[in-house]
Amino acid sequence: MKRNYFILLILLLPILTTTGQAKSITNQKEGKWISIFNGKNLDNWTPKVTGYKSGENPLNNFRVEEGILKVDYSKFAAFNGRFGHLFYKEKLSTFKLHVEYRFVGDLLPDAPSYCIRNSGVMVCSQSPESMDVTENWPVSIEVQLLGCTDKLKQTTANICTPGTTISVKGSPTSEHCISSTSKYYNNGEWVNLDIVVRSGKEIINIVNGDTVLVTSEPRVGGFLLPENYPVPEGTLLKDGYIALQAEGQPIDFRNIKLQILDDKNITNKKTETPPKAVGLKVIDNFDNYTSNEQLAKAWYKPGHGAPNTRTLEPTIKAGGKYSLKCDYTTTKSEDQFYVPFCRVDKWDLSGCNGVQFWFKPDGSGREMTFQLNIANKEGKNIHDLWEYTYLTEKGNTDGRWVTIPFYSLKHITKYADAPDVSPTFKPEAVIEIAVYIGGRNDVPGSGTVYFDEISGAKLQF
Repeated sequence: MKRNYFILLILLLPILTTTGQAKSITNQKEGKWISIFNGKNLDNWTPKVTGYKSGENPLNNFRVEEGILKVDYSKFAAFNGRFGHLFYKEKLSTFKLHVEYRFVGDLLPDAPSYCIRNSGVMVCSQSPESMDVTENWPVSIEVQLLGCTDKLKQTTANICTPGTTISVKGSPTSEHCISSTSKYYNNGEWVNLDIVVRSGKEIINIVNGDTVLVTSEPRVGGFLLPENYPVPEGTLLKDGYIALQAEGQPIDFRNIKLQILDDKNITNKKTETPPKAVGLKVIDNFDNYTSNEQLAKAWYKPGHGAPNTRTLEPTIKAGGKYSLKCDYTTTKSEDQFYVPFCRVDKWDLSGCNGVQFWFKPDGSGREMTFQLNIANKEGKNIHDLWEYTYLTEKGNTDGRWVTIPFYSLKHITKYADAPDVSPTFKPEAVIEIAVYIGGRNDVPGSGTVYFDEISGAKLQF
């Protein structure tokens, strides 16, 4: 028996030796797997959410529970355009990233419909610190994660290009999203994703062990590139950050690990700077008023609604000298459940696709409605109203930048004085701005809210 074992060992020795050598070479060439999510907290990760500064994590949008990194919306009253990304701390060049994910729950009702069962892993990305406060998506290559429903079938590990371009089979393409050949995966089903990035050369998407898409030559440019972006169009993306995406759809991540394929190209330097703001058309930044009386006259209370006082605030603001502070009290009566204040003027917002402003709620949970009135073709006020209702969260008083795309404005025609209301919003014909605090279903009471830096803007959509 011993002799037979000895002979068998001699026969197997070449196989065992070859296998051992191959494994050793692979380990030396590609390095060991490094877990970059500790399963306990968000150490080494930085959130960046639209409207908030880098590092702010509104309403615990990103959180850790039982070893799972969750994109969670349980504390959100509404999505309100708060696109989010969670960035790993290191800038990477050539690497392999492993992520396991599953979609859970439902899309927030006011999130864009294309975000159903939609998330992503960004690679070759700009840093969170370099993003403008109102930027929705970092300039990056997005490995798009999609899930399925009974009626919706969509592949996963596609490629999308916010502010970038990519090549497919060696040929540049202007397509914003390129579909993979993956199978379909449903809600609650864990999916294994591997992404291989080779510095400026290629990106390989692998799902459950199957290569489903290969792209190459990621470059700065194309759709959704912020104006005045500091990196020239056409620049090859040889390195960048990785980030997990949040677009109003709850999703879980786990077992996030990294395999470095080129140690020399890791750097913690964040040299990028945010793009300079361009295309802004100031509606009011509240810095040119010399007294509270002058402000209250410009931003007047109409003859309806609950009483309120508008004053200049020198401390709580987004920038400049002042913000607008509004103290108010609402009741349950038909004419007192809401707080209105308005300003009449003429603003030409042509070239803009939305408005942005800084807003600090009071924690009451009362809704805020922002309304624009546009003139008819003769320039007359016929009360052609367009509005957006922003839901706030009870107990939350964090100041944030609010962005409202013109396409999301609701057309209100019941107050129009003439039949010639515009079927489309005309940004060049804005003649009045109105703000309403409180809705019919809100609890009445007193509060204080702040507004600053109201502008027409060219938003990233």
